[in-house]
Amino acid sequence: MKKKILCILLIAVAVVAFGCGKTTLSYVEDNMAEITKTFYFGENKTLYATLSSGQRENEYLLNGKAEPLVDFALLSVTFFEEAVANVITVEVSVNETKQTIELELNRMSGAYMADLERFFTGEETIIVEYNGEQLQLNNLSKDFKVQWKEALEIAVEQLQSEITKEKEYANLNAECYLKVLDKRANNFEEFFWCFTILNVKNESFSVVISTTDGSVLAKTK
Repeated sequence: MKKKILCILLIAVAVVAFGCGKTTLSYVEDNMAEITKTFYFGENKTLYATLSSGQRENEYLLNGKAEPLVDFALLSVTFFEEAVANVITVEVSVNETKQTIELELNRMSGAYMADLERFFTGEETIIVEYNGEQLQLNNLSKDFKVQWKEALEIAVEQLQSEITKEKEYANLNAECYLKVLDKRANNFEEFFWCFTILNVKNESFSVVISTTDGSVLAKTK
C-alpha cells in the first residue's frame, strides 16, 4: 500500500515538474484553436476577397478548449453592395486548376465564406471568378515585416498575466486564436495581427499587433 502511495506521489511530482518546465509560449502553442500563417487579398470596384490559411480546430467551437487541428483555407468574398442571396457560386482557380465553390453568407460580417480545407503555402496563384468577373488574390503575408511566429511571441508577452492564470500543471484552461484583420474589417488601409485567448469561463483577452513593426495598437482585458 505504501509503495502504491509513493508511486502516485512520484507521478504527481513529475507532472508538476513537467508543467513548470513549459514556457508560456509553449502553453499557447499547445492550445491554438486557430492560427493563420498565410494571407491573400484582392479587390476591385465590385468586391474584395481574402483567403486565410493555416490550421484550426476540426470541430470549430468557441468553448475555451483546444481540439485537434486540421488545415484550413477560409475564402471570404464581400460585395460593396448589399448581399442579395444566402448562397453564391464562384469559380476558384489555384495554379490554373479550377473548381466551383459555394459560399454561404455570414450575416454578422456580410461576407460570403467557405473553407477550402487545405493549406496554402503562399506560392499559389489564386483567381476568384464571379459572374464572369475575375479577381486575382495576392499573398500579402509574405511582405509582412512581422510574421506569424513573431506576432505570437509579442502577443504572449503582452498577455503574460492573463495566460499564466489559466495554467494548470501542463494544461491551459483556454484556447488561443491568431488571425489577420483585413483593411475592410478594421476601416484602416492596413492589415493587423489579432491574437485572442478565450478561457473556459468565456472570458476573452485580445491584442492587436502591427504587421509592419510589431507595435501593439490595442489591447482588451
